[in-house]
Amino acid sequence: MLERNLYDHYKLYCTERFAIGEFEGFQANQESYLIIPKEELQMEEAQMLAFSDYMRTAGDHSVLELVQNRSNQPSTLIDGTEVYVFHIPSVQEERSMRIRSTHDLGGQLKGWHARGQQGAGNWTTLQASRWPSIWEQRLEQLENWYAQKRATGPSTQTDELFLYTYPYFMGMTENAIQYAVDTEMDIPMEPRDSGTICHNRFKDTSWLKVSESGQIIKLPTTFLFDHPARDLAEWIRDRRVQQEQRQTQQDIASFMSGYEETQVLSRFSWQLMYSRLLFPLHYFELIEHYYRAQIPGEQLGYSEQLSSFLDKEKQNGAFLNELAEDAKLHRYQSIPELDWIIGQKI
Repeated sequence: MLERNLYDHYKLYCTERFAIGEFEGFQANQESYLIIPKEELQMEEAQMLAFSDYMRTAGDHSVLELVQNRSNQPSTLIDGTEVYVFHIPSVQEERSMRIRSTHDLGGQLKGWHARGQQGAGNWTTLQASRWPSIWEQRLEQLENWYAQKRATGPSTQTDELFLYTYPYFMGMTENAIQYAVDTEMDIPMEPRDSGTICHNRFKDTSWLKVSESGQIIKLPTTFLFDHPARDLAEWIRDRRVQQEQRQTQQDIASFMSGYEETQVLSRFSWQLMYSRLLFPLHYFELIEHYYRAQIPGEQLGYSEQLSSFLDKEKQNGAFLNELAEDAKLHRYQSIPELDWIIGQKI
């Protein structure tokens, strides 16, 4: 029973339970807490603690604070699941951080990145320098499956889709890798291009809303150290998957306007963001999940998601082309030509 476990391990007497997003919370001693499964952790535990402590010290009171259990351990086994318990800070309404629009979100993310960059010297090597090698490794796995399916022949409709679409997405991946490598080799980094505390996959739900006025809290389990372009690209990617094209373009413009309100992206940051958008992450994930799934029902679900994703890929190619052309027109005329995007067909 949750209440008994909380008292036994934390000496917290639960008086009320609630939910924030997909996570369960509770009240004890007139304070609020949130329970997060340890499987949500995206980095080393010590890094999570260091990142969250730093950001709270730097003035971000929306970051949750980990509660150690009675054995001074960071996590606890409750009802068969290893979990963290985080204290939700009590912040006065006038001091709380609010997100009411995509413009607000972009502006707040910029402030978050700026705070994280002030402590960048404390952290590890920038993850962005590893993007190309990580993408190459994932591409090798798909190449192996592709070779096997070509040799044995397709046995399902999804096999046929994979054989038909892989060459296109292989080309997209190779271009993403080359674009990222060329950016790091050819474009000088500026001080604003330093690493910061980012999120594994930044999206609208990464910062949890806790009130109708837009108050938010941040989960330390999602933090990692990387280039700010990671968060920008992943938010844009997620928004494009979730919404219709016209509304998406408006939201992206609003988000970027908020982010760049005080300072526009450097050419290095823009090109790094674009390289990450070129990498067809959702395609990789769906193919990987499909071929690793052990249950037929799971495979069917991934197969349906793949078909839906492929139906929208033409729009994605058009979006990438428009984004590049807009950058050349209004931002950096010297960015590399991206003519290969035009006319690409899946």
